[in-house]
Amino acid sequence: MPARVLIVEDERITAEDLRDILTGLGYNVVASVSSGADAVALAEETQPDLALMDIQIKGPMPGTEAARVLRERFNIPVIFLTAHADAETVSRAKSSEPLGYIVKPFQEGELRAAIEIALYKHAVDLKSLGKSELFASTLRAISDGVISVDRSESIAFLNPAAEGWTGWSAREAIGRQLREVFPLLDAASGEGVETPLWRVLGEGSLDDLGEGILLMNRGGTRRAVAGSIAPIRDHRGQVSGAVVFFGRALGESRIVPVIAGPEVDSSLGVGGFKMVAASNSIKQVLRFARRVAESEVSTILIEGESGTGKDIVAQFIHHFGRRNQGPFVPINCAAIPENLLESELFGYEKGAFTDARASKAGLLEVASGGTIFLDEIGEMPVLLQAKMLRVLEEQTFRRLGGVRDIEVDVRVLAATNSNLAEAIEQGKFRRDLYYRLNVIQVFLPPLRDRKEDVLPLADNFVRLYNGKFKRDIQGLSNAAGAMLLAYDWPGNVRELRNVIERAMVLEDSNWIQGPSLHIASPGSNPLLAVQPGESEEGNFTLSLEQIERKLLSQALTKAAGNQTRAAVILGITRDTLRYKMKKFRLGTGGLGTGD
Repeated sequence: MPARVLIVEDERITAEDLRDILTGLGYNVVASVSSGADAVALAEETQPDLALMDIQIKGPMPGTEAARVLRERFNIPVIFLTAHADAETVSRAKSSEPLGYIVKPFQEGELRAAIEIALYKHAVDLKSLGKSELFASTLRAISDGVISVDRSESIAFLNPAAEGWTGWSAREAIGRQLREVFPLLDAASGEGVETPLWRVLGEGSLDDLGEGILLMNRGGTRRAVAGSIAPIRDHRGQVSGAVVFFGRALGESRIVPVIAGPEVDSSLGVGGFKMVAASNSIKQVLRFARRVAESEVSTILIEGESGTGKDIVAQFIHHFGRRNQGPFVPINCAAIPENLLESELFGYEKGAFTDARASKAGLLEVASGGTIFLDEIGEMPVLLQAKMLRVLEEQTFRRLGGVRDIEVDVRVLAATNSNLAEAIEQGKFRRDLYYRLNVIQVFLPPLRDRKEDVLPLADNFVRLYNGKFKRDIQGLSNAAGAMLLAYDWPGNVRELRNVIERAMVLEDSNWIQGPSLHIASPGSNPLLAVQPGESEEGNFTLSLEQIERKLLSQALTKAAGNQTRAAVILGITRDTLRYKMKKFRLGTGGLGTGD
């Protein structure tokens, strides 16, 4: 539809010329008025997309004031038309925040360009405003405190729960530094402590507020607090700020169990959800995910490389959420053909297509009251993304061939291992859907960055496959464990699981030995594989010695000679490390130095 334009001009001839020009250019002139008061009255009645206004208009309401009212009350952008370009006039014009300023006499092409640019800029501003309002309205509903900051550590948003915790209103807090509004104290000493905000903004990592922390509100009251700080990333993947997600310190009864493997036994219920989490990085992720799960956030984006366990974290969030009694419905957007994905998600009515002999409910209906997990969301076709956006915004949709809206109550978890920023630039992923999904991010670090989890995960998989294969493997030998720690795991937890499964089938002894692991992917240690022409039996003793010596050297190098850290890397005691260093004569050449 052509843009609707309101003319505000007190010179009748100029106003008529403008009407003719605008009509000839294809615009719809909704009215032409000669005063600021009439402009405000007509704007409420006609709702124009843009106003062309003489800044020197006569009457009790000057053009600058009329433009301000149109912008603030009706969100109507204004382009000023004037015969004056002096500094005083321009200065007065800027106070009204116009989207254009044209000096008479002007050319037809100049006028058209100014109008199109103003309309485009206004549309972009509306999208940005909508995104901000969506973000804010979502976080206002959360019972925990939420504070978002920009890269300069200035507060950009404070939800009502955070107002209650801090004693600051959002109006007063916005623009202030986080440390002023959110002062933290050490519970034991009473001394002030810094939040890890600088590290989150600098490294883009998730971090905790720490244990034994008190928040002192504006009135001086101190309360125990726990929470996390997560980075906020834009569509290019750059850290643009951070969000502090906090509430009461969790009691021991609410601590996440981290004693078993990433297998989910739904019969255990919420309290029995078990995951391996030996490393601090994954523990931080789980604490953050649990706090998010218990909130009212309806859309969460889980990011991480392939095989890091995004599906397990999705189940974790569901089990600790308030919809845990409802269904958990996963769907892999990359595994279902494009022409079937729509009917799987939204369902269809009888007769919607040739084989639709009866109506069928889609997975969104099945998941109502619970959670739907959209894995590989980046592979969803663009046309479906528009329908999915409506589900996220309105919780309604129509079946294929349907004529009525279906309402659902569903939490949407989406996961991706692809670069959505590139997909947006290539037109393969909608920017508005990305912003709608990206209200809260949960990022899973790769296994190579959390080596402390490798051996506990491997032991868990050994227990799992002992039951499945009717074996009685006791665990990993020291050499096998060292091999696992030295490997970079490009396939992450999924690859580790496959390696252990294969080893459980091949191993003849009671302990998994190094040669049974068969880690020979690109980037692995070439000594880990059997050399061509050699049998496993003939290679066994020699290769273990070579592997052991090389891994000791690598661990000591990585630990900069610190024996305690090297022992942790290898999963052995410090005494064992010293014995092996002496055995392989690794106490020289700058390696194996004391702590």
